[in-house]
Amino acid sequence: MMNRLHIAGWGLLVGAAGQCGLLAPSVPRLPEWIVFTSLLPPWLTVYTISFCRKAPFGPRRFRHCLIFAIGWYAIMTFAAESLRFCLPPVRIGHCPAMFARALIYSGWISIVALVRTCILLRHYETSTSNFPAPFDVT
Repeated sequence: MMNRLHIAGWGLLVGAAGQCGLLAPSVPRLPEWIVFTSLLPPWLTVYTISFCRKAPFGPRRFRHCLIFAIGWYAIMTFAAESLRFCLPPVRIGHCPAMFARALIYSGWISIVALVRTCILLRHYETSTSNFPAPFDVT
């Protein structure tokens, strides 16, 4: 399961690039690297957790980290779309809005793997069996 999460995490990075392409023209006073850095926590969370062979903590905290990544990605997508709708972009060029949206919504495909893992972790959490000391989700 960790390898599927690791691969799905790269979709969040692609989505963050699309969010930056949609969000950066709406806030021209901020450098693009600051905007992009603020969009990276979902990818960094999933990448860091899935890089390990065994989860660094139990199923509840693991599920909460995945929910955090999903929520951050959803909020930033909503912010990028609403700012694009409310504030007209200052400069035209660099990244067409349609291409940025294609990257954002292709990043949403990775959310399917995250939600599936959250459901599986919730099942492990509520079962009555005891888990080994370091929770193994492989």
